[in-house]
Amino acid sequence: MKPWAGILMLVGLMLSPALLLAPKAHAQQALGLGLWSGSVELGYERDRQQTRTEGDAQDFSLLRHRFDERLDLRNQGFFVLDPRLVSGNLGLTLDLFQERDRFDNTERSLDGKLVGYAFDTGFLSEKPYSATLFANRNQDVVTRDFGGRSEITYENRGAAFRLREDSLLKDLGIPYFSSTVGIRQEHTQESTTVLGQSFQRDEARNVFNYEGHKGFETADLDLRYELADIDNREVPAAGFQTRAASLAYSQDFGPTLNRRWDSRLHSFTRTDGSQFSLFTADEQLRIDHYQNLFTDYRYLFSRVDTPTGDTDTQTGTFQVQHRLYRNLTTNVRTEAMRQTLPGGERAYDAARLNLNYQRTLPERGYVFTYLGSEYRVDDNNLAVSQIDVIDEPHTAPTPLGGGAGFTLNNRFVILSTIVVVDTRGSLRATAVLGVDYELVQEGDFTKVVPLLTSFVILAGDPLAVSYTFTVAPSIKFSTTSWWLNTGVDLRWLAVSFAHEQHDQTLRAGQDNQFLEDRISDTAQLTLRGDWGRVQAQAGATRQWYDSTRLQYIQRRFSQLLSYRFSVPIVLSINAEQSVTDYSLPERENKSNSTWLTLTWSMSDGWFVTGFANWRQFKDSQAPNEQIRETGITAQRTFGKLDVVSTLSTSDRERGATETTDRRFVVKVRRRF
Repeated sequence: MKPWAGILMLVGLMLSPALLLAPKAHAQQALGLGLWSGSVELGYERDRQQTRTEGDAQDFSLLRHRFDERLDLRNQGFFVLDPRLVSGNLGLTLDLFQERDRFDNTERSLDGKLVGYAFDTGFLSEKPYSATLFANRNQDVVTRDFGGRSEITYENRGAAFRLREDSLLKDLGIPYFSSTVGIRQEHTQESTTVLGQSFQRDEARNVFNYEGHKGFETADLDLRYELADIDNREVPAAGFQTRAASLAYSQDFGPTLNRRWDSRLHSFTRTDGSQFSLFTADEQLRIDHYQNLFTDYRYLFSRVDTPTGDTDTQTGTFQVQHRLYRNLTTNVRTEAMRQTLPGGERAYDAARLNLNYQRTLPERGYVFTYLGSEYRVDDNNLAVSQIDVIDEPHTAPTPLGGGAGFTLNNRFVILSTIVVVDTRGSLRATAVLGVDYELVQEGDFTKVVPLLTSFVILAGDPLAVSYTFTVAPSIKFSTTSWWLNTGVDLRWLAVSFAHEQHDQTLRAGQDNQFLEDRISDTAQLTLRGDWGRVQAQAGATRQWYDSTRLQYIQRRFSQLLSYRFSVPIVLSINAEQSVTDYSLPERENKSNSTWLTLTWSMSDGWFVTGFANWRQFKDSQAPNEQIRETGITAQRTFGKLDVVSTLSTSDRERGATETTDRRFVVKVRRRF
């Protein structure tokens, strides 16, 4: 039997007694409409983009005019027979658009309609057992940079059944969980074209999920399960299934309930070309001996199964923390890890001491000192010198450009093995080196820098990175670390100094140049001022970094100025500069950014916001990049009539490529 049939039968059984017992007062009103609302909107957009590249590369130019006529209708709170029986909300969106484009002297005209709807209805929503049906659809056409265009359609429909704690099962003494069972189907279609490259996406996702909760007097138990089937209709072989299950139990016990036990189990399995499964067990016990003294015990087990083999990791930690007179906090922590990999074993043992001191000063100031040290022993007994990492999670920076990126978690990564996958939604789109991202080596670490020209990676997208990194297969070494951070904050003046040092010593085996010593010193100065209408802040930071394979000096400066005029106008300027001189290996990079924002509330109802920013990034090992953006938005409401107008410009230069974008948008909306 299909899932929909079961849901309909369940809803029918729920409605049968309710229909018989429905109040007579509503017998003559089979359908009651809720509150109507809506709007009519007219919009116009003009977009002009140009891309120029020195040399023989092809230039691009785009001129686009777009007109939109949009209708939105909403009905909130409709019901059938009685609001306590069946109630819901309904919405409809219709957008008629016309476009006229000229791309590289080729003209084309497009017109179409974008249809969206939103529907949800609840059955017996005030009862211990209730159900919900929902469905929605959104369509959009989005203008991308570099003359790009995306057509996106997203549909979602499903049902959920809820059983609350005060249900009939409780009175009958039958064991139960307050539960939610849901099924839904998602369908996403996307067609994107940027710089002559096309990206197609047609994906269906069927999901079943269950959530259960059981509350006790001093404990809680939670269950979760989700089964997802992803059908990639563009590349059928890329479809896969995922199963995720978790159990969490927490209990307070002891004579004064000063002990707490937390147990968390989690399992995840994916079946596809990059098949793997994960199981974790996390057990934690905390004992509050006194108000200022506690101990904590934790054991974590994880198992990862991949086509290349299985990896088991066990980690145990113990910590004790004491607070003296609310000023000095002492924390002692010990940790041990044992890991079994397809090619052997890895382990480490560590002990750490932290002292945190803080004291308040007059006029809301304070002085602080953080002092800590750690001793750790690592032991590798491997038959191989390379370890695989699958789907390490990262997030694309926001905004893209200016050298923004993220650093991979492990050192000594083999660059040729890096695979970057965008996992937006349930999508697994593989990015291309040199087209969607670049790699920058910083000492032993590798930095991934997404590019503005990418049509796969968008700002803020979740990413999964797989790669192989090199380790010393047979080695035992110790690491002695200590750190100090001290300073004073007087509100108008803040000064701090931080020192961090790590020394590694070979105990057995062969180094093969994997060990390193490093020292980092950082000095920081901040000045703040508040004179009513004027607020200002300036800061300077200098860092000295010296390690076996990486040495640099970095200088960072920041300035912030905000001024509030007598009329309701607020102007703020924020600037940042950074210069990093690498002596090992020789390299230099500089970055500058300036942001200006303006807000203006006029007495006649107009509200204006404007901005201008300039960002520049120079690197001796990468193309120079410069971004200039300006924009102004003016809006006003005349009763139920809203008027919004936006004018923006963007100029981007990267190496020999320059892109300009001039955009004007005006929208007039009448609400009713």
